[in-house]
Amino acid sequence: MFDHIPVKVLGCLKPGEITVIALTGVGMVDGGILWEIPTEMIPVSLRMPNSEFIVVYDRQNGNFIEILPKS
Repeated sequence: MFDHIPVKVLGCLKPGEITVIALTGVGMVDGGILWEIPTEMIPVSLRMPNSEFIVVYDRQNGNFIEILPKS
């Protein structure tokens, strides 16, 4: 089963990874999650801080499947 999870870019805190906050509408206190996503998965236009997009996540295997622009 794939989940479509809204995220917001926090920044590049580690080489080769972009740190995002998942479930940005909820917030860190109410259950938001920090994720590190491999930089090569994210289009260049979505790598800047505060960019928002959708991560397709495979809950069963714990893998990021693809990045979709937020519509």
